[in-house]
Amino acid sequence: MTNFQAPGTKQGFAPTRSIAPARANSWRAIVVIAFGVGLVSFLSTELMHYWLVPDLGRNRERLLAEAVSALVVTCLVARLAYLARRQQRLTLARMQVIAEMNHHIRNALAPIALSVDAIENQQLIQIISDGVDRIDWALREILPRETPLAEGMRFGPGVPVTKQVSVPRPR
Repeated sequence: MTNFQAPGTKQGFAPTRSIAPARANSWRAIVVIAFGVGLVSFLSTELMHYWLVPDLGRNRERLLAEAVSALVVTCLVARLAYLARRQQRLTLARMQVIAEMNHHIRNALAPIALSVDAIENQQLIQIISDGVDRIDWALREILPRETPLAEGMRFGPGVPVTKQVSVPRPR
């Protein structure tokens, strides 16, 4: 029989690892970071022009060109920060689903695994034990996987394949 306690879990409880909640002020942080990067871009470009080529064109046109380039940089940084925030939230949601599924399936398997002791049919005990072991393996190995497998590897090496066994019916 398998041990139903996953790493990082307590018996009957959700994982002890904390999953940090998304910040409520993340939009404000995205805007502040984007404008900060845009301002640094504008100031560094102006400083380079002042030091390297102080007589480059008229001030008004040069400042307008630098402001437009800083605005473009600000928009790009804001978009990248937004995409990173969205990806973080999707990852957080996936981790929460994995933790919940792991918790509920293990709690549901506990009575099944304990009921094997009351059965005297050895073939049925073996079938139940194999099924419980396979579910336990899937919860540890497949559910928390971070990268997808190649199409040819999905049911290939490393993935235990069990034979189909017919369950004897009680008479």
